[in-house]
Amino acid sequence: MLKTLNTLLAIRTSSAANWFIYFFRKLPLLGRIMPASAYSNLKLKRFVAVLVRIFSYVWAFVSKFAYTGLFVFWPAASLGGELPQEDRLLLFFHIFILLSFIVAGVSYAVILETKREKYIAVKLMRLPAARYMKASLGYRYALFFVTYLAALPVFVSLLGGSILQGILLAVSVTLWRVWIERFHLWLYDKTGVVLIKKNAIVWLTIGLGCAAAYAPLLMEATPTWVSLLANVPVALAVTVWGLVSAVRLARYPDYAKAVEAATKKDDPLLNIGQMIADAQKADVKQATGDYSLKTLTDESARGKEGYAYLNSLFFSRHRKLIAQPVYKRLAIALAIGIVGAVLALLYREQAAQLELAALFPYLPITVFFFSVGERACKAMFYNCDQSLMRYSFYRSAADRHFRIRLFRVIGLNLAIAAALGAAMTVMAVAAGTAINGTLLLLWIYVLALSVLFSIHHLFMYYIFQPYSVEWTTKSPVFHIVNTVISMFCGASIWLHAPSAVFITVALVLTPLYFAIALVLVRRIGYRTFRIK
Repeated sequence: MLKTLNTLLAIRTSSAANWFIYFFRKLPLLGRIMPASAYSNLKLKRFVAVLVRIFSYVWAFVSKFAYTGLFVFWPAASLGGELPQEDRLLLFFHIFILLSFIVAGVSYAVILETKREKYIAVKLMRLPAARYMKASLGYRYALFFVTYLAALPVFVSLLGGSILQGILLAVSVTLWRVWIERFHLWLYDKTGVVLIKKNAIVWLTIGLGCAAAYAPLLMEATPTWVSLLANVPVALAVTVWGLVSAVRLARYPDYAKAVEAATKKDDPLLNIGQMIADAQKADVKQATGDYSLKTLTDESARGKEGYAYLNSLFFSRHRKLIAQPVYKRLAIALAIGIVGAVLALLYREQAAQLELAALFPYLPITVFFFSVGERACKAMFYNCDQSLMRYSFYRSAADRHFRIRLFRVIGLNLAIAAALGAAMTVMAVAAGTAINGTLLLLWIYVLALSVLFSIHHLFMYYIFQPYSVEWTTKSPVFHIVNTVISMFCGASIWLHAPSAVFITVALVLTPLYFAIALVLVRRIGYRTFRIK
């Protein structure tokens, strides 16, 4: 088993070292420092591998402290208002249980996750699937427990809890997730369903779980039952449950079947990136049955010419493909509105204290992830631009079709933003909150954010064009910028600022970003909007 674990870590380290060299060479200016021969420089790769291994361990601890501190401790401690310390500790338990036990339990499972390392180890290097999975699971949850054992006692004690409570919570979450692994495997054995690949279920769970996790902060309610998992009897029960699941996982006889479920699409050409590419293509590829002669004579395209005609046909011919993610987000917004209204009616007294202004900090990150701009760009690339980018006349006209597409994408995101605004209105009415000018400002804010992120996603597509014909994302700057934007959106949750500040920032940034996007796409779009 130790030999298998060493092989597994060697694969991870080698892949990370290659990744580091590849993306470093893609950086502007700095990339010239590292030559292409770096891949074959054994001494350099060993040095990078050592750095990567050290960084992976440091990052494991840093990420746990960052996750627990930013998403659990900080909301409970800072946004808990004037609540007593013991109530803020209960809020900490509540948020942690919903995010780490429920949401993560549905959305993540090591056994059935699609992973390049799994393909390399089992398919290419011919490691026995059982040995690989046992080593992977053992290493994953050993590190998982150690990092939580370091983080949870610190944050629990800062809120007045005991170190023992933090330790019990670390034990409970680790062995609960072991049981979750067993549950995902059992569900696959019985039904053939890989739950983590059911995007509708996963994202609905994420949306509802996050809403339920942070709802008490808005209503200033204190759930009391959540401290159970930090008590000895319940923690002991979860421990026994998790240990039994660990034994069953150790004795599971058919890991080859589970690995096959995650890697079988890679087999035809032994291409380790093919499964990821296939999954992305399937997500944005139009079914042949959706094409019809009617789309070629669609009324919406009549009277148009040039790029307006081309894009009108594209959006008409791919109407179902473009609309499907919008419908899913509308459904999630509807579910959030219904669940929020029910909770407001059940906790009428606490909900009556809710101020609409308290919702403003949560909207940037919500609207960012609800936006369909990035998915629409992928659909454009695969179904239209991948072929046309090869022609200079199409690249030189980037600013013209950028403007046409931008208004289309804005329309899609405005529909989603309106659904979010309606959901918040329903919750406010159910809570008995006074309907005043703040609600109008809330609507203006969410609509402005939807326009802002529409511009952002299409601008990133035209300026960085990150997609290649192999469906790998080859622009490190694209990843960095998107990560920074999402981090700023998430950081707004902890900003204590008046509603007018949020709205002013959105109303200033939106036209400014629009102007910058138009200028840059016109000036350099013909060079950046190209096939890779």
